[in-house]
Amino acid sequence: MTIYFAFLFHIYQPPVQIPSVINQIVHESYKPIFEALQDHPEARITLNINGTLTEQLHDFGYDDLIGLMTTLASRDQIEFTGSAKFHPLLPLIPEPEIRRQIQLNNETNEHFFGKLYAPRGFFPPEMAISEEVVKSVKKAGFEWMIASGIANTLPLFPTRTISQAHNGLKLVFRDDYISIDCAFDKINNVETFVNRLKYTNTSEDTYVVLALDGETFGHHVKHAITDFLIPLLDTLPHRNDINLCTVSEIVDKFPKGSKQAPRDSSWSTMPYDIAHDVPFPLWFDPGNAIHIEQHRFFMYALTLIHLSAKYRESMDPERKELFDNARNLLDRGIHSCQQWWASKRPWYSTDMILRGLNEVLMASVNAKRSIPDNAPDIKDAMELIMEDMLIAQNRIILSL
Repeated sequence: MTIYFAFLFHIYQPPVQIPSVINQIVHESYKPIFEALQDHPEARITLNINGTLTEQLHDFGYDDLIGLMTTLASRDQIEFTGSAKFHPLLPLIPEPEIRRQIQLNNETNEHFFGKLYAPRGFFPPEMAISEEVVKSVKKAGFEWMIASGIANTLPLFPTRTISQAHNGLKLVFRDDYISIDCAFDKINNVETFVNRLKYTNTSEDTYVVLALDGETFGHHVKHAITDFLIPLLDTLPHRNDINLCTVSEIVDKFPKGSKQAPRDSSWSTMPYDIAHDVPFPLWFDPGNAIHIEQHRFFMYALTLIHLSAKYRESMDPERKELFDNARNLLDRGIHSCQQWWASKRPWYSTDMILRGLNEVLMASVNAKRSIPDNAPDIKDAMELIMEDMLIAQNRIILSL
């Protein structure tokens, strides 16, 4: 019996992140992780890097790190996944915006990684899924998508077959318990880890998919690379009971299983959230007044952008530039971190909330300014929308 396990590392920083934080995480986490892989040529992982982080690494002078990831991908040690470029919570945005974020992510990572960026699988930000997300990911041409274990609705948790959505998209479920214990330093040595992988207690080949923030290693848990990851990679070539794979290798090895409609959820959703019908508690909790106003604010801004987009072809060059700036600012501004920092579960940051609001507000103002003078009715409608936006913004600010 062999246990095939995969690490899916998710690395991302919000587009409003300050350079000193990027620098710290690069040196504490990203470089040591990829250097550890370089030192262990037989090791391989599945990696999600959102396009906004790829761009930030380039902008802040870390092309050597991008080059190292490219080299590892060329040696089949890194398998890339698709995602949404600026890390919005996909179930909370309209389907055209889901498509746009996926396409932007593909274009950015293809630019930096070339043909080596050819993802078969998809990582939804925060592993937040819904029926609309499943449809959009399938339409975008991906073969499989990862979801949190809590999203599984089958009677048994899949460990020997690959479940499918009803549209044929293959579903790979994270083992939440082991992943969370790794993330919170409850599993910090090789033997404890291996024993946890064997929890199914079966003589048949099984698989376990572990997915967590790459920043866990070296940044959040300072000793996790030297005391756990490197010793694990050292011992793997000498064991035949566990086998480190990419997620796609697991998808290829194990047969298709039952179809299901996965549960709306994220990798931070707990059973009591499901019981209270709150599938995305850290980003849209009906009991969180800031979340409600943030969502209202975003939806107003999206309405303004889509109204102004209808007039882009008739805009003069100056107004087209205003619209394009608005579109870019909104792409950036709907990242999920500002809602996460408003969740108070337990984290809270007024700075991150306000940074996100500022980008969305600037997008809205530029969208309004881009409308041609020969469309006064649309300008009037946009002014009414912005009045409501400012009410929502005022409520957020006064609640901070």
